Amino acid sequence: MDPVANPDFSNFQVDVASLPQYQEVQLHPISKKYLIKLQVGSIITFIFFLVAIVVAYYFLPEDLHNYLIAGGVLVFAIFGWSIFNNIMYVKKSGYALREQDIIFQRGFLFERTTAVPFNRIQHVSIELSFLDKMLNIATVKVFTAGGSGSDISVPGILPSKATAVKEEISARIYHHA
Repeated sequence: MDPVANPDFSNFQVDVASLPQYQEVQLHPISKKYLIKLQVGSIITFIFFLVAIVVAYYFLPEDLHNYLIAGGVLVFAIFGWSIFNNIMYVKKSGYALREQDIIFQRGFLFERTTAVPFNRIQHVSIELSFLDKMLNIATVKVFTAGGSGSDISVPGILPSKATAVKEEISARIYHHA
């Protein structure tokens, strides 16, 4: 659009210091029950690799046993890291709804914060896996245009709160349309 042809056109510089800071937002923590779900996945994976190493130990020649023992130590170390990572993930994760967007923060070693404006959201869904139903938690998924998956997946929310979050986002999507 030509600014001369449209005298109403403006493109003023934004004062970055005056923008709202997402770090100042009070985040709602995700449920500690989500930690159970993560730990179950880690334990199942650990057991699978441990069984594979034990079976290989009995069927492979003795000259490879030291490598299998080293592999077992490595699997155990990775399992320990996974357990710690899961604890920190749940501890450091949180979400918030603001007037114009939804924010989801996660990670502790590599912190990632995603903010999606309501006017970019196409739809919202709630996902409950078998384990989610057993633990009474849900995942809210927020989708924007052009993506093949959700742009934000907030896990570990009580189903009643997940429904309230979904309804609030849906209402805000409707008002921005």
